[in-house]
Amino acid sequence: MEQDRSAYLFQKYIDKTCSPAEKEEFLDIVKNAADSEVLNLIMDNFWNKSLDIELDENKADAILEKVFSCDAKTAVNRPNISFKWMGWAAAIFIISIAAILINNKATKVERLTNKVRSRQLNKQADELITVSTLDEHQKVTLPDGSTIILNNNSSIKYSSFFAKSRVVTLTGEAYFDIKHDEKKSFIVYAGKLRTTVLGTAFNIKAYENDKNIEVTVTRGKVSVLDSNSTLGVIVPNQQIIYNKNYKKSNLAKVIAKNIVQWQESDLYFDDTSMEEAAQILSKKFNTPITFSNEKAKKCTFTATFLKGESLTEILKIICSYNNAQYQTNTSGITINGEGCE
Repeated sequence: MEQDRSAYLFQKYIDKTCSPAEKEEFLDIVKNAADSEVLNLIMDNFWNKSLDIELDENKADAILEKVFSCDAKTAVNRPNISFKWMGWAAAIFIISIAAILINNKATKVERLTNKVRSRQLNKQADELITVSTLDEHQKVTLPDGSTIILNNNSSIKYSSFFAKSRVVTLTGEAYFDIKHDEKKSFIVYAGKLRTTVLGTAFNIKAYENDKNIEVTVTRGKVSVLDSNSTLGVIVPNQQIIYNKNYKKSNLAKVIAKNIVQWQESDLYFDDTSMEEAAQILSKKFNTPITFSNEKAKKCTFTATFLKGESLTEILKIICSYNNAQYQTNTSGITINGEGCE
């Protein structure tokens, strides 16, 4: 039955009428055949319907040797086929092995194509994002959760995904609060300088028309490099000033709080709960803020305050978002509301 099936598949293979499944089945039989009787029977079935192929013994044997050792991954054991079928055997095995190799090559090409497509999709998905400001500040939240506050007339460029590295390019001035990641340094390119950190808070001032680039640390540790060498490693209340014209740097002690004061009055609330906002405002304005209803704490809102608004101005706006009211008393401020649940 197995021999009949082999002969049947061989005939369909030669006639090019076999289905993909039958073709695969036949190639497996030929590839794995170690039995000369099976192969000779296949040839016998085909012989009476085919034209003679003239092939001398040496040439046929050389072809077979090459076929059976053509590829380590597709190599088959050479059966003892009678010389009568040597020409046919060589031809058929060449066809079969070629088909197998072509299939393997097609698979490799398909894998490579898929890999290229995947890279293209990742490249498209991992697009470059640019955020620019004119006459106001703006908060930017990066893919890793780090935040940047952009000063007036500044811009930042970064990848939408920090897949392999955390890299941004700054023009102007910005305050960075970077989440710690031991495996991925955070790198800021600003003019000729490269600032590298693992996780810290610092300020970079690098306007194109300014003669200096200034890097100031408020928390953690920062490494500053130019194109040739490391200019210094600075800690809180230290600053590196780099002169772009002379390409020289200077390390100075500063009061970092004064350097970053330009953004300290800014308030950014992004889907923030009233309870979280009350804690921030209480600390900023040194005023206790309490709630008369626990449910009011869970209300959330989004708002930005960049003009140094007073506490009462801010409370008026955020309470209006959440159907709440506030009262000032001797012990501080109390927020009243029914809540948002």
